[in-house]
Amino acid sequence: MKPYYEIDFSAVMCSFQIKINDVELISLSIEGQTRSDFPINHLILEGGKQTIEVKGLPMDGHQELHEDSYIRYRVNLYDMASGEYAFVKQFDEYFTKKPDKNIPFIGHASTFEAEVPYKLEAWQNGINLKDVKFDVKEKLIKKYNEIIKMINGGNYSSFIAQYQKRENNNALAMYLSKSQAEGRMQGIISDMQNGYKAQSLPDDIQVEYSAYGKLAALKCTDMMSALRLENPESDEELVLPITFYIPEGKDEFEMI
Repeated sequence: MKPYYEIDFSAVMCSFQIKINDVELISLSIEGQTRSDFPINHLILEGGKQTIEVKGLPMDGHQELHEDSYIRYRVNLYDMASGEYAFVKQFDEYFTKKPDKNIPFIGHASTFEAEVPYKLEAWQNGINLKDVKFDVKEKLIKKYNEIIKMINGGNYSSFIAQYQKRENNNALAMYLSKSQAEGRMQGIISDMQNGYKAQSLPDDIQVEYSAYGKLAALKCTDMMSALRLENPESDEELVLPITFYIPEGKDEFEMI
């Protein structure tokens, strides 16, 4: 069996965020409603208890939650052994409570048990960034600017070298073949070669910590990654949701 876990969710009238094991899966502001499902294997480092946290805030431009705001979610398990999605199990479904005007957000947390045939080497081997003595934001800005310079300078091999560990983990967790994994990486590079340029960091970025203090990323005011590619001809934008950690025994940020 190749266990494949997805989270099936709905969100109504809110800016919402979903975290698996304290790492962001998605964040988005919805003025109406949305329903979707996302794979989560890449956020399951190994088998055992997994945590889910959902949180909803007022929509962009609003000070309070809409009275109809809510988030619903559940985890579904499939088997990918045959190469197709074979449904196995549906876990418990949860809903956030009705908004309370005295509380500025809605939220819910739960756990589930996962069985996976792999163990990802990721942020669990990093230092706690909330305990360091250096300026995390300043060090992150330097790292982001290095990556922006790489992309816009066409130094794709250096970018791949730094991004590869993240993609290797994704390939392992999602049971991708070598050609599929290489195709994902080539897709990112193709966008960069076809007119997309990395944008400069805005002034109002903030550091967001996750993975219990072991991951950090720069976020814009829309809650999304500060690393963005823009195609000036088509006016299209791509957001690269990258995170960084510092492995134990090292002192520089690495992409993960």
